Order: sequence, then C-alpha cells, then structure tokens
Amino acid sequence: MKLNTEPKPVLAICLNPAWQKTLLFKKVNHGQVNRAYLVKQCGGGKGVNVVRVFRMLGLPIALAGFAGGDTGEKLKGEIIGSGAFSLIVDTASVTRCCTTVISEENGEVTELIEPSGSVSDAEQEALLRLIKERISEFGAVVCSGTVPPGIPPTFYASVAEAAIQQGIPFVLDAVNNIEPTLKQGVTVLKINASELRQLAGLASLPEAANALLSRHSRLGALAVTDGAAPAWLFARGSSYKITLPPLPHVVSAIGGGDCTAAIFTRRLAEGLKESELVDAFAEALSCASASCLTDTPSLFDPAVAEEIRKQIEVVSG
Repeated sequence: MKLNTEPKPVLAICLNPAWQKTLLFKKVNHGQVNRAYLVKQCGGGKGVNVVRVFRMLGLPIALAGFAGGDTGEKLKGEIIGSGAFSLIVDTASVTRCCTTVISEENGEVTELIEPSGSVSDAEQEALLRLIKERISEFGAVVCSGTVPPGIPPTFYASVAEAAIQQGIPFVLDAVNNIEPTLKQGVTVLKINASELRQLAGLASLPEAANALLSRHSRLGALAVTDGAAPAWLFARGSSYKITLPPLPHVVSAIGGGDCTAAIFTRRLAEGLKESELVDAFAEALSCASASCLTDTPSLFDPAVAEEIRKQIEVVSG
C-alpha cells in the first residue's frame, strides 16, 4: 500500500490504555485447568493499537494518554521504543491489564478486562494542556475508546474544539457520552452498527445515520462497521454500502476496528476530498480484515490487505 509520507504526524489519544496479554491454547475447556502454549504481551487499548499500525508502516505518530505503575512503564517503553512520540502523563492509578484468551480449535476469543483506575483533576488537566500546546504539530487527531473514571464527557469535546480551531481533521472512535463532542464538531465518527442504532434509537442504519447527521450540524460523516457484514459510509447527501469478502479464517478480530481508524485517519491527514472518503474507508476496512488473520491486535500484512481491497465492492446507497 502506498502512503504519502509528507503530512504531519497523526495524534492518537487513548485515555484508557492497558497492558495486553494474549494467551494461546489449542483448545480451552471451560471450568477446567488450561495451560497456554504461548503468551504474547504488548500495549493495549484502542489508541495504542492505532499507534501500532502507524509504526508497523513506518509512519510518524504520537500517543497522548495516561500511564501508571509497572504496567504503565511497560506501555511507555513500548511506545517510545517503537519510535512514536509520547505525550503521556503519569498517573497515581496503575494501568489496567487486559487478557485475551484464544482457543484455536473452535475459534473462540475471550477478553478479560480489569477495571480502570481513576484519573485526578490535576492529571487530566496536565494532559489536556499538553495536547492543546502541541496540537498544531499534527495533521489529524483521532480519539479512541472509553474514558477512565474521573474524566468528564467534555474532555474529548475540548480536544475537538482545539483541532477545529487549527483546521485539523478530528476522528472520533467512541460511543459513550459523545454528545458534547458531536456538538463541538467531528470530521468523521467511526462507529459500529449496533452502537449507531443505540445512539440514534432507530433500527435502520440509513435512518439512524441521517438522524444523527441532522441532529449535529458539525458532524461531517459516519464510518459504520458491522463485523463481516457490509460497512457503510454516510455523509450529507450521500451513502455507500461496502461489502467485504469472506475471510478464510479468523485468528482474532481484536484491534480490527482500531486498524480501520488508523488507516482512515492517516488518509484524512493527507488531505482527502469528500468524494475520496469512501475509497479511503474501503482501504481501511481491507487492512482491518487482514489484521483478523493475526494474533496481535491491529497488525496485518499489507500485501494481504491489498488483495482483500481488490475484492471489496462499493455501491452507492
């Protein structure tokens, strides 16, 4: 895949990161003792997965977020060691651990997620100040995932306001308490189908998307994923249905959506026109599909992604 290396770095914001352990088993027998044959560890959380995609492709990226304790030190070490820029604020709370259990024989993937520690007012104010001081250095901003206890819904909205003031594309990959951010302004809202239906209170995806676009005049477009089912791109006055080819097998779909957000945000940083959004989304989806063939969140083979992209069908809705 060919990516323009000239734009400024992208800023990924991950307020609720994790240290990720992946345990691989031939087969998990529930209620019994199970011994993994392989353990993999890496940084976790949606924004951290975005960073992983960029660094795999050799692209500049920065991560803004929180980290604390031994797991937070491991997370920071991975981010800095990858060559990404760090805008991470230390916290008194320890960074949570998440464990993914993969049972290869039956394809089951189970996630075990620890509760998040709270973030103090001083810690969140320090991060927001740092983001605002540095935001002009970036070509696009993507805010991903949930927020830990102590962070108000207005945090993402404040970042969106700062990005808009600088004329920087702002991508939001979240669903909980996002109304203040949508009112402030979002270039693209990346969301899955069930989340969109829940947010709009409507069963039909086109109706739900149109309702959300009508409700929020500063929302530019919605990029809607639905697992293996067709994805949709909704903009004002246009919609596209994007049908993905079936995969031969799925190792783990964890991080696939973050891979989509990473590639799509990168293309926005390169200065996409509205008419080019659907092609960028289709490309991002092909990378996400390729990442489902690996056991590490968001990693993929670009050659495999290109083959998947050739099989994707895009039709105007």
